[in-house]
Amino acid sequence: MKNLRVLFVSMFFLSALFLMAQPQRQSGKNMEKFKSEKIAYISTAMSLTPEEAEVFWPIYNEATAKKEVLLTEMRDFRLGLASSEDEITEEKAKEALSFFQNHMKKMNALTIEYQNKYEKALSAKKVLLLIKAEKEFRRRMLKKLGKSKKIGQKKSPKR
Repeated sequence: MKNLRVLFVSMFFLSALFLMAQPQRQSGKNMEKFKSEKIAYISTAMSLTPEEAEVFWPIYNEATAKKEVLLTEMRDFRLGLASSEDEITEEKAKEALSFFQNHMKKMNALTIEYQNKYEKALSAKKVLLLIKAEKEFRRRMLKKLGKSKKIGQKKSPKR
């Protein structure tokens, strides 16, 4: 149950990162910067050797792509829901809950599947370091995002 809660919170933060309203042309550049920072951070935190990195990153990228598909499906479904609680029927609400629970189960199963794959390629200690590094990286990025939004608010003229 705790893993499910952690997974849900993680998915929320990942969704928040993917849903940031940014100009389209900067979005790709920012995503590339985000990905390269993430790779550097995780590689350093895990102390990956070149041999380990060669085996690890293809597996990690595969897992990330599958997670992104699930997150996109969840986002698209959520955007398709009625915008107000008053507009949604009880039947639609049950359908939505079922959809999200099913996707959370899929996400949890995917996480476990890939942790097992990582453990075949790396030591269990490095897999734990990966989990910690991902969490710390998300925290850093959210903190950085919060600071940049505050700076943007300070610079905007007051009416």
